Amino acid sequence: MKSKIGVFIIIAGLLCLTAALAFFVFNKVESDHAKESSEKIVSALQSKLGESEKKSAAKEFPTDNPDRKMPALSLEGSDYIGILSIPYLDLELPVLSVLTDDALQITPCLYSGSVYGNDMVIGAHNYDSHFGNINSLVMGASVFFTDAENNLYEYEVANIETLRPEQTEELTKKQRTNDWDLTMFTCNYSGSERITVRCNRIK
Repeated sequence: MKSKIGVFIIIAGLLCLTAALAFFVFNKVESDHAKESSEKIVSALQSKLGESEKKSAAKEFPTDNPDRKMPALSLEGSDYIGILSIPYLDLELPVLSVLTDDALQITPCLYSGSVYGNDMVIGAHNYDSHFGNINSLVMGASVFFTDAENNLYEYEVANIETLRPEQTEELTKKQRTNDWDLTMFTCNYSGSERITVRCNRIK
C-alpha cells in the first residue's frame, strides 16, 4: 500500500513539474512574441512622429483643458496614444488607446485617465518584455512618455504597492492631487494581485 502511495506521489510531482515547465515555455514564447510586436510598433510610431525634435512639455501643459482626450496615431487599424520608456528595465513600449484582453497580449494599454489630467493609468501583461519586472523598479527611477503630438513627459517612481483586482477605485482615483501622476500596473502570475507602480511627473 505504501509503495502505491509513493508511486502516486512521484507521478503527481512529475505532472506538476511538467505543468510548470509547460507554463514557463508558453509564457516565454508569448513574451518573445509581444517583445517583437512592440518593437515593430514603436519603430512605426517613431516614423509617424517624424524627425522633429521632441518637446519637453511644460509642467502646466495644457492648463486650458486637463480633461482633453488623448490624441492618437493610427497604425494598422489600432490607435496608439504614445510611447512609454522605462530605461531602468530597458523597455520602450507602445501604448494602445483602449485596454482589451486581446490587446494586452501585444502591448500595454491605457486603462484610464490621461497625461494631461495627471492621472494616466497604464496596464500591461506580466511578460518580461512588458510589465513583468516593474516590481524591481527603484524609487526615483525615470519613466518617460511621448504622446502622439511628440510631447515628452518625464516621471520618477514614487511608490510601489500591491492591490487586489477588485480595488479599482484605489487603482485609478487619487486621495490628494499630488499622490501620483502616472500609474503602471500588471497582475502577478496567479492573478490574485496587481503590482502597481506610482510615478510623479517632474517635467
